[in-house]
Amino acid sequence: MIYFNEDAEDLYQNAPFGYLTICSNGTIINANKTLLSWLKMKREELVEEKTFMDLLSIGDKIFYETHVVPMLQMQWEISEINLTIIGPHFSFPALINGKKVPTDKQTDAYYRFSLLNISQRKQFEIELIQARKNADNAFLKLQEVNQKLEQFAYLASHDLQAPLNTIIGMLSLLERKGHISKDTEETQYYSLIKNNISKMKLLISDLLEFSRIDSSNVQFTTVSLNIICKDAIQSLNNAIQECDAKIYVENMPDIIGERMLLTRLFQNLISNALKFRSKETPIIHIQYEQKENSITIKISDNGIGIDPKHSKEIFGFMKRLHSYDSIPGTGIGLAACKNIVEIHGGTINVESEKGKGSTFIFTLNSNIQK
Repeated sequence: MIYFNEDAEDLYQNAPFGYLTICSNGTIINANKTLLSWLKMKREELVEEKTFMDLLSIGDKIFYETHVVPMLQMQWEISEINLTIIGPHFSFPALINGKKVPTDKQTDAYYRFSLLNISQRKQFEIELIQARKNADNAFLKLQEVNQKLEQFAYLASHDLQAPLNTIIGMLSLLERKGHISKDTEETQYYSLIKNNISKMKLLISDLLEFSRIDSSNVQFTTVSLNIICKDAIQSLNNAIQECDAKIYVENMPDIIGERMLLTRLFQNLISNALKFRSKETPIIHIQYEQKENSITIKISDNGIGIDPKHSKEIFGFMKRLHSYDSIPGTGIGLAACKNIVEIHGGTINVESEKGKGSTFIFTLNSNIQK
């Protein structure tokens, strides 16, 4: 064990705090070496030559007289008062703690202060404020870039659809007028062109829908999941009737969310179940589970299922597990679902086995503010 005797005077003089003592009229009657070194002053320049008020700015002098002195007189102590100490050669921001020390004379007293130099803290605060300002500016620029990209995608999609519609119209005209003979090489070319145009139109349509998913302009309101499910199913009525699908929806609660986005979410997931159906009659169940801060929704089907090793990658942008010729699609629908769920503060995943159907499970945050 190491024994170390500290001299009280040395501890006072070389403490990591500045110390000073003033009498009742404010004159400084003692100060330690630490404070003198911070002020770059000699003892004889400060002690009994300056008052504490001499070390303060005009604003701090007013605050000292109107707040600090009354607190010392009434409560006998102050803690963590932020003042700027001004010397002839150097100034620094300080956190000040003080205590009133009575004397034998009831009308007299003196005051002891400790001063912590917080120059580094202030510098860190300035740097932090600047960093936040830079981050805010970067965020605003990123938002602006994203908005421009979304506008570009929206306009480009519209502009691309016009010439495609013209091409489709011209091809249909050629077919009606008998310029495309059956069972010839021209027929194969015609079918190839028509299929690729349909593929392009679907891709443009999906890109257009994806570009409209904008988290910055979302307005959350109270919405009925029953109505959202009804709207989503109604929009897919033709596809449902075509395969004679059966959809069973549990009585759903009201939540805070964005109606159009949530409708699109259910549309995409139900459409996905119809598209990847097996040879059996499609059966789709929509259920929910209420938790403390979220709601979990499950959409299960008896379709072809997927290999579990692909359960994460299918949510990637334009990620497809099947060729367009076997099952039409762009691979954008589930990426859109992921974006919509994340806008609502949740997550989405799938549980599935090949040939045994799929269950898409997503959570929605119940604490989203309107």
